[in-house]
Amino acid sequence: MNTRLATFLSGAFHPLIMPTILFMVLFFLAPVSLGIEGIDMTFKWIVIGFVFIYTFAIPAYLVYLLKRWGYISSLKLEKLHERRIPYLLTAIIYAVLGYFMYTKNSALFACAYILWSISLVILFVALISFWWQISAHAAGVGGVVGAMAGVMVKFGETTLFMPLLFSMILAGYVIGARLQLNAHTPKQVWAGLLLGVLISLGAVSYFF
Repeated sequence: MNTRLATFLSGAFHPLIMPTILFMVLFFLAPVSLGIEGIDMTFKWIVIGFVFIYTFAIPAYLVYLLKRWGYISSLKLEKLHERRIPYLLTAIIYAVLGYFMYTKNSALFACAYILWSISLVILFVALISFWWQISAHAAGVGGVVGAMAGVMVKFGETTLFMPLLFSMILAGYVIGARLQLNAHTPKQVWAGLLLGVLISLGAVSYFF
């Protein structure tokens, strides 16, 4: 893998965009498992829009503000000590959105649990970042793999087979990209992947 492709993959599949991708796949391919089969298309897109705003746009803007105010030196969060505050704030935002969904519409209970599991992954990444630079990219794509695998196995959602296969292949490419850019060591990317898979898989298996 060349550096240009690695840079593209790292940007296109940034951890903040992974929740939106996951919700789009589950909403349109496994609505019965999430209990949202009765929700109309317009409402689904509204929910996905909220997910995008709260899991990508707002956290990304907060990182930009932290850079502008001098709290971090790079938007890429390459320095270990600069990762903690952005990740902690992001985990809080995800948890708040999950609470909002849980309290506003009973049809979104499953969505809330997914968001809380993602928030937990980010929280662990933030805590581990106090002493070790675990890969957030790997944790993000691992969360997608774990959630899809959990829903497919638990509810027999065969429509998720191809997306799951694609996400597993994507995980390999994302890990390769982070290694190509020397952003992490092999242990850091594999630890991130394992963290994301186990927490998401556990959340689906236990709470759904």
